[in-house]
Amino acid sequence: MKVLHRIWKFAKDHPTAVVTWVVLLGGWELAAHFWAPESTIKNSPIIPSWEFVFTDSLKALSGGWSFDYWAPNPSRGGDETYWGAVLALGYHALNTMWRLLLGLSIGIVAGVGTGLFLSYIPWMRQMAWTPLNLMRMFPLLAAIPLFQFWLGANLRGTTTFIAFGVWVLLVVATINAIRNVPDRYVESARTLGASRWRTYRSIIAPAAIPELRTGVLLSVGLSWSLTVGAEYIGMPNGLGNILSVAEFTTNTGRMIIIAVVIALCALTSFFVLNSLFDRMVSWVPSAAQARVPQAAGAAALGGPLGE
Repeated sequence: MKVLHRIWKFAKDHPTAVVTWVVLLGGWELAAHFWAPESTIKNSPIIPSWEFVFTDSLKALSGGWSFDYWAPNPSRGGDETYWGAVLALGYHALNTMWRLLLGLSIGIVAGVGTGLFLSYIPWMRQMAWTPLNLMRMFPLLAAIPLFQFWLGANLRGTTTFIAFGVWVLLVVATINAIRNVPDRYVESARTLGASRWRTYRSIIAPAAIPELRTGVLLSVGLSWSLTVGAEYIGMPNGLGNILSVAEFTTNTGRMIIIAVVIALCALTSFFVLNSLFDRMVSWVPSAAQARVPQAAGAAALGGPLGE
């Protein structure tokens, strides 16, 4: 009952969103039954209905479960089952997430670290700024074959490619975040006698975290695109590999399922990282707190003078 109540409350609070989803899903279903062109491949409609997607297409994914335990192995004559499809999706999703976590972690550490280092040394930042922006403009997906040639279609090549893409984004984002720290923070610290290094470490770097948050969250979405793209043309497993096989066989239903799984995984990783940032920047006043007028002068100190 609580779930139904929440759904009803969401529909009342966001009627436009509900109507939009109903039109999109209903329009797809109508197109599948009345306007879809005929497919030349058996059991692979170009515009599959929703019941086909989550029955036949979903069950066919059990072919991706190549082990002889927990579920029948279709490649060895076993039946296609929903449980086998769930296991196959879980197996390939875990492989994708492992590559993503490795590349994303290395890219975040390297990108933020490089940005902090360059920001501390002005002449190096000026020298690196133009090359970094040129690299940021380069289409990363077009660089996938280069990384595969250099490092191989394996975990090392995929991880390095993801880390490189995240690094390019976060170096520029970190430099901008440091540059936008208000001057009054630096002036206050230097007035109190803090050294340049102490000011940078204790004032400037922490003050840049709230603005850097946007860049890191963007890097999560980018890393999913890079991971799936790298798997799409080179890896023997992962969600990108399933997607490439689905494209080769014109299996739209399978493409839809993988797209839904990727979207759910990406949203989950986004919210997890966003929650971590909420803890890291808990010291930043919220919008409601910022609107509360603050006491000034001796009254803000409390005690006998503030009474």
